[in-house]
Amino acid sequence: MQKRIFVNFVGVILFCVVFLALSFGFLFYRSTQAHEMAAIRDKANLVADLLNQNIAASHEAIDSGGTRITIISPDGWALSDSHAGADLNINRSDRSEFVQAISYGSGEAIRSSDTLGAETFYYAIRLDDGNVLRLSRTLYSLGLVFISTIPALMVITVIVLVIAHLIAHRLTRLIIKPLTGIDFDNLEAMSDPNLSESLYEELWPYMRKIDYQKQEITSQLATLKNRTETIEAIIANMREGIVMLDDKGLVLAINQSVLNIFDIPQKRDIIQKNIGHIYRDPDFIQAVKRCLDGEHLEINFTRSDKFFNAFLSPVVSGGAIIFFLDTTEHHKAEAQRKEFSANVSHELKTPLTTISALSEMMANGMVKTDDIATSANKIYGHSKRLINIIDDIIRLSEFDENKTARDFTEFDIFELAETVIASLQDKAQEKPVTLELTGQPLHIKANNRLIDELLFNLIDNGIKYNKDNGNVTLDIREENGLCKISVTDTGIGIPKKHHSRIFERFYRVDNSRSKKTGGTGLGLSIVKHITEHHSGNVVLDSVEGMGTTIVCYIVFVNKKV
Repeated sequence: MQKRIFVNFVGVILFCVVFLALSFGFLFYRSTQAHEMAAIRDKANLVADLLNQNIAASHEAIDSGGTRITIISPDGWALSDSHAGADLNINRSDRSEFVQAISYGSGEAIRSSDTLGAETFYYAIRLDDGNVLRLSRTLYSLGLVFISTIPALMVITVIVLVIAHLIAHRLTRLIIKPLTGIDFDNLEAMSDPNLSESLYEELWPYMRKIDYQKQEITSQLATLKNRTETIEAIIANMREGIVMLDDKGLVLAINQSVLNIFDIPQKRDIIQKNIGHIYRDPDFIQAVKRCLDGEHLEINFTRSDKFFNAFLSPVVSGGAIIFFLDTTEHHKAEAQRKEFSANVSHELKTPLTTISALSEMMANGMVKTDDIATSANKIYGHSKRLINIIDDIIRLSEFDENKTARDFTEFDIFELAETVIASLQDKAQEKPVTLELTGQPLHIKANNRLIDELLFNLIDNGIKYNKDNGNVTLDIREENGLCKISVTDTGIGIPKKHHSRIFERFYRVDNSRSKKTGGTGLGLSIVKHITEHHSGNVVLDSVEGMGTTIVCYIVFVNKKV
């Protein structure tokens, strides 16, 4: 801006100087030309008076100042000419000044002279004898006047330029100074009268408007920044993966979950690259192309033993958003549901089939009288097994639906453990297995009935899967503010590969052995749910052939004072 103002100042001054010089030269030229033409007219009238009075005058006296005198006869032929090189054989009857003089007594014209080769002023007067007196004089041309003033004009122009440079530089600084002194970050302080005097009052409306717009922009930028940070934080912390693409399929944004799914080290390795760099599966690439064409899609794929759903949605302004959802747990739950249904069907069908067969045989008289009691006992045993399975399934359903009442009361879990061990002594002696209770009295606040079932299932499993003359030890004690229930047996143990599934419903390490022991396959699953119902957790430690230890940690410990 400062440079433009400076250049404009200098340009205006230079233009004014040149315009004035040209105007002055033109006016000077016109004034000089008029003066010379008036002098020739006066001289012509004087000479005509002398000739009309027959007073002789020499050409040298009359031709002072470069004036040419020609006497022309009425028929246009030159009778005499003061110019030595004049051609008297040229008829001048067609000259406009001659025609005007013959007709009106006088005439004049300006034209380029063929004889003198310059612009010449001609003035003619008709004499009393009929001849025509013509005086002529070469005039200064405008070009000659201009050329004659060029040196002076150049000197003046240089001087003016120097002065203009100094003046323009100073004026520019004075004009720009109020503008450069504006502090948009502190307009309130600048509104002080002592400070605002140096500013242009015409600028204040614009300054206030700019300040208002600046505040609006600052507020909007802050809002956009907060929204952007919020969106980025949400996207970054999503467990689901999300990818944003432009209309060419290049990655614009990506969150950490996608990087984890596709084992991509850093975002910069994939930003502004084609989506094919994330997942090169042909079906996936084709789905992305269809999505960019405006189609909503959903595809399924597996990666690293995990199941994923990809939802592809086009963006109205161009591009697409891809949402990756990990459905591994859903698939596992579905597989477990199917397995559970199959196991329930099998577990229920087996005793029912036996009961149905024995009942049919007894109804048809196919069972001997001596064997009726045996068959009845078998029917009773299988019926009891059915009832136990159904009770366990109902119990698990209650846990799944959060219908199990807390009903927490304060009691001594050590006393409860003594009661449970006493109820299982007969079963232990049949094995034979030795039951032992260690630890200390401990008052807790929990569901008495569920804790009783938990202890019963753990000790019962310890007896079932123990070796002859083995041991089952139940230890009750407080540890880190929790009630620690530990059951250790010296039985057959659980192979390492089964540890992750041992608490699943109907899961058995050895089906044939479980059938012999009469287990339902739901005991440990119930133990886990009871522990979690009391906000605790279960820990398994088992070595095949060496025995098993199951530890349950129960919260809500309440020491009795």
